[in-house]
Amino acid sequence: MKSVAYVTTTFPTMAAFIENEVHRLVARGVRVRVLTLRGVSRVHQPEHAALVPLTRAIGSPLAPAAWGAFAAWTLRRPAVMIGGTLEILWASRGSLYALAGHLGYLPAAARVASVIEREDLEIVHGAWAHFPATVAWLAARLAGRPFTMAAHAGSDVHRTRAFLARKAHDARFTAACVRGNADLVRSLGGPGARVEWLYHGVDTRRFDGRGRARAARASLLCVGRLSPPKGFDLAVRATGLLAARGHDVQLTIVGDGPERHALEALAREAGAADRVTFRGELTHDQLLPLYRDVWALLAPCRVLANGRQDGIPNVVVEAMAMGVPCIGTRAAGLEEAILPGRTGALCAPEDAEALAGAIEPLLRDPGELDRFGAEARAIVLEQFDADRNFERLHALFESASATPAEREPGVRRAAGA
Repeated sequence: MKSVAYVTTTFPTMAAFIENEVHRLVARGVRVRVLTLRGVSRVHQPEHAALVPLTRAIGSPLAPAAWGAFAAWTLRRPAVMIGGTLEILWASRGSLYALAGHLGYLPAAARVASVIEREDLEIVHGAWAHFPATVAWLAARLAGRPFTMAAHAGSDVHRTRAFLARKAHDARFTAACVRGNADLVRSLGGPGARVEWLYHGVDTRRFDGRGRARAARASLLCVGRLSPPKGFDLAVRATGLLAARGHDVQLTIVGDGPERHALEALAREAGAADRVTFRGELTHDQLLPLYRDVWALLAPCRVLANGRQDGIPNVVVEAMAMGVPCIGTRAAGLEEAILPGRTGALCAPEDAEALAGAIEPLLRDPGELDRFGAEARAIVLEQFDADRNFERLHALFESASATPAEREPGVRRAAGA
């Protein structure tokens, strides 16, 4: 594979999983163009600044260029454009969320197809399985290119499955970062669907576990967007419960989002205002000292009524790589990383009492925390190493770019082909 178009929502971001893929593809000599549906983000990790020149916003349905491209491709490929559009909208008829999203973003498919053709890009990759993958699917059909996609968590797999079966069936591959999501997408796509269970992984050289030394005071950490699926309100309530039971515990919350003021008010209501610190968004380098000092990371994730949920939050794997035990809920994909009695503890979702109950024994036995942390680091090295997992992803892209004959068992592409 020599080139690829990534279609995503916004890019680059404060996260790292898609960004790390692009960094590694570029380092491998692949020409990458990132096309965003919601715009080029101005807020991102410092190391992602080099990705901004690769990124272009193409998603606005109000842009005249979108409708110009839509009209041009309708004239050039009427059967594909009209047939594909009708198929997508018909599949979305049962979900207002899916219908509105597909209607708004469909013109972007024409712009993506134009960029692919103009820049001679080889593969079209939907970096999320919902709207970005739909745009990538139609653009790939218009431009006559292979289509691939990734499936992550609730927003792109569980909130709406409209048109997901067709995309899973047609994709040269789907990379799913949670085992349960891989099984779901495979069942939707049918026997011929190629769905690979592939963790994002973490940079184990950056998150190397060095300098780890628990602070004298029991300290807990939450990291992520301050939004309902993260369940940070449960962490605040649990902190209040632990304090009421006589534990001198401190909770640090890193991140920003729509629930910031509600969480601050909740801390006061729970009698934990002096025990909960809000740090706002931090870079990875600013997070490292917290990972070195903290006793445990909390990930009290929940599944919302509309299906939104996390997969395996990247911060969980980062913390584990730093030797930090993790305590979470039995929701989404956390069970694949947090192993009770080995790397931390799990409890029922939506239950602050249960969360406090899972934390309390570990506060009484810090030696157990150290044992969990050591095993957490070992499991990350075995299963979540980003370099190793990227090699699998790169091999999938190589296979997707091969001709049908080259994809036959035993046939390899010639060197430099």
